[in-house]
Amino acid sequence: MAHTVDSSIQTPAHELRSSLDRAERQLPKLDASGVEAYLVQLDTIEALMAQVGANGIDLRTEQTRWHDLLRQIDRRARQIVSAANRTGGYAALRRQHAPAEGRWWHLDKALAERRRRALKRLMVTLGMVAVLLLAAGWAYQTWLAPDADTILYVETLNTVEQRVLSQEWDAALSAAETTLQTLPDNVDLLIWAAVVAERLGQEGKAAGYQERAQSLMSDQPAQFWVSLGSRRYQAGDLDGAQAAADAAAAIAPDEAQVYFLYGNIAEERKDLMTAYRAFEKAAALAEDANPQLAVVSKLRIGMLLQQMQAIPNFDSPATTPVEVTPATPAP
Repeated sequence: MAHTVDSSIQTPAHELRSSLDRAERQLPKLDASGVEAYLVQLDTIEALMAQVGANGIDLRTEQTRWHDLLRQIDRRARQIVSAANRTGGYAALRRQHAPAEGRWWHLDKALAERRRRALKRLMVTLGMVAVLLLAAGWAYQTWLAPDADTILYVETLNTVEQRVLSQEWDAALSAAETTLQTLPDNVDLLIWAAVVAERLGQEGKAAGYQERAQSLMSDQPAQFWVSLGSRRYQAGDLDGAQAAADAAAAIAPDEAQVYFLYGNIAEERKDLMTAYRAFEKAAALAEDANPQLAVVSKLRIGMLLQQMQAIPNFDSPATTPVEVTPATPAP
């Protein structure tokens, strides 16, 4: 008697290859209706890879396909996160499929971190460009070509900012103090020396540098506090930056740079709505007096909107009134 063979019965190896086929085909057109099942399917593929590999089967081809698929998923993170957000968001999916350990369950976090790093790189670049342009303009107006002091200042400033970025506080302070022996009245380096000394817990030294800088900027009191707050922000001292911004706001409540600083601080604290409103106010105040700052503020607003859209159920800035109110400045 002839026997019929059920061709629908698959070995784990066949199931693995079929699952890879489906995952590769589905990825380019993945949408909200299929994102949850797709993520679960990736769990299945990972489990099958381990199961089949344990049986001694050669999986070099499948491993290559799997790693290539994961790279494509990383490249399409924004598409997948957007699809997940339309079904309640990644956080909800992780709760439903705990422990959700695969990296595909955390694409929203990876995407947010990628954006944060890009923004930090942009801010460092913009800051360095602004400083270099300022130094170049000053040198041009004064001597038509930079002298040795100007070159020393720019090189030291670049060194200090790089050391601060990598939290090499001793090296940053040493660079600033060495150049201050030659340029004792350089306000920028005095402020940096004060901020880095604060980070090292050298309060007496910090106060001395701050007093010298403040004395040299006695005709620009608000600008002094903005500069101090901006450097504290760059050094990661958000509370100190907030206190300096509050002091500047008390002196010049309509100064656009104050609200740009508030926006930086709020965004670093993940208070996206307050950051949005602060940059919005900075752009409005800077429109005529400081068009470059207005452009940068609007750029930051656009980046914030992208972050907000990636968060499920986040209220629109157009419908959620938030006031940017400076705190009472510390004495």
